[in-house]
Amino acid sequence: MSDIPLEEAEPAKKAFGDLTEGERDVVREALAVIGRDPAAGREIPGWRPPSVEYTYTTPLAHDSAEAITVVCTHTPGLGVTVVYYFRDPQVVDQ
Repeated sequence: MSDIPLEEAEPAKKAFGDLTEGERDVVREALAVIGRDPAAGREIPGWRPPSVEYTYTTPLAHDSAEAITVVCTHTPGLGVTVVYYFRDPQVVDQ
């Protein structure tokens, strides 16, 4: 399966710049997962078809209570738009 094209919206670009380098590494790993399968996260209901919005949450470290959440929109045939990144409490997608 080939990777799906990813682009960042302006709010995501700004939020990425506000993250620490360690947090950016976690985001890069999350984007690699999302690029292979945009549905890897949790679907946010009520989005207009054919687009679907997802959140993908991953821990900052293996034993961390903190996490980073990536909010993105997937439109089949067009790719994924990353809307925002933010620090999150211990709610991790497995």
